[in-house]
Amino acid sequence: MNTTSQNPTPSVAHFSFSGDFGGREKVAVGLCRSMRSMGLDCRLFMVVETRAGEQRNGNLMRSLGDIEAFAEIFRTSSRFSFPLLRSVANRLRELHISVVHCHCYKSLYYAELMRMFGLYRGVVVYTLHGLILPKGGMAAMIKSLQRMGLRLADGVIGCSREVLESSLPPRCRGLSTAIINAIELPEPDPSALLSGRDKAREELAARFGLDPSLPVVINVGRLCTQKNYPLYLEMIRRNISENGAASVNYLLVGNGELQANLEDAARRMGIRDSVVFTGFVSDMDAVYRGADLLVQTSIWEGTPMCLLEARSYALPVVAPAVGGNVDVVRSGDDGVLYPVNDLSALREGFDMYMDDPLIRSRHGRRAYERVQSDFGTGEWSRRHLEFYDEVIRDAQPFVEEAT
Repeated sequence: MNTTSQNPTPSVAHFSFSGDFGGREKVAVGLCRSMRSMGLDCRLFMVVETRAGEQRNGNLMRSLGDIEAFAEIFRTSSRFSFPLLRSVANRLRELHISVVHCHCYKSLYYAELMRMFGLYRGVVVYTLHGLILPKGGMAAMIKSLQRMGLRLADGVIGCSREVLESSLPPRCRGLSTAIINAIELPEPDPSALLSGRDKAREELAARFGLDPSLPVVINVGRLCTQKNYPLYLEMIRRNISENGAASVNYLLVGNGELQANLEDAARRMGIRDSVVFTGFVSDMDAVYRGADLLVQTSIWEGTPMCLLEARSYALPVVAPAVGGNVDVVRSGDDGVLYPVNDLSALREGFDMYMDDPLIRSRHGRRAYERVQSDFGTGEWSRRHLEFYDEVIRDAQPFVEEAT
């Protein structure tokens, strides 16, 4: 990559505002680690939003892992802070950052303001992670800010083709491309995961009070409207009414604003004792190793990290045909895709895997192999670096070495 003769190799900052841990944080940290492993000067700029509360902030910091060597941590309790803007800009200049890669609308807004005020003069790239917002005044303002930032960004990356096509407004100045998310494999061979499933299930059962003799089905994600968890609960209710409560262990893994509502709904449906609401889990390795199937029920996605994570642990998935899911899953070969909100099709895929452990194992192995061949972090990072190079050439009049 070349920017100027004075700075032939750009420094990159992955920039995000976060109150809690989720998919975009995983992407930002994963990209940062992968790029650093390739020898690139890469930093994580994380603004912790303290108004989210100590518990959620704690989830964030625990889940980020050991990032001390490459992270710049800022904190704010305000929706906007000019002192924070100056602090971030000063640090970007001190580290000679030439590419700011934004992972949320706030970081994009801040980056463009820094350029507007002459506090930063490098390239700004933004990744669309598949944000979906409910109706309302705040959502309208967020969408407006994102559209404004998208028009000013030098480059836009969609984590799926669908999210790029649906979210990119007209008259954008910069270049755009779709780059599917990626994941590190937990083991060099799927055999260790498959042969160790029974023992890992026993450990998971002891942790959450499950029956270790029954398969474990998980649905993973923030407890919000986008994830459509009522469909998951209805699938469980139907299965219990037809097959009895003692046939499957059901986990709902995650926390969020809808947890109390979902627990009340499960209680009204008569299935509360059959569903384990785990809350936030920082040690997802143990969950994936001990699970037998991932069920996803979202109405909208970018490319969800939980989908890639499950497949990297040799788990088959039953997921809606939305966003990057269609780029990741080969339905009928290494998982099942079904039409959004189609309970009948969801149950058909679920029943197939619950009825036949051999298909679960075979599809899980194929899912692992597909992650290994097509969704590794090395190629993921290289595609980003190639895009940075293209963006820098296209935006050369705007690129200056940070001073």
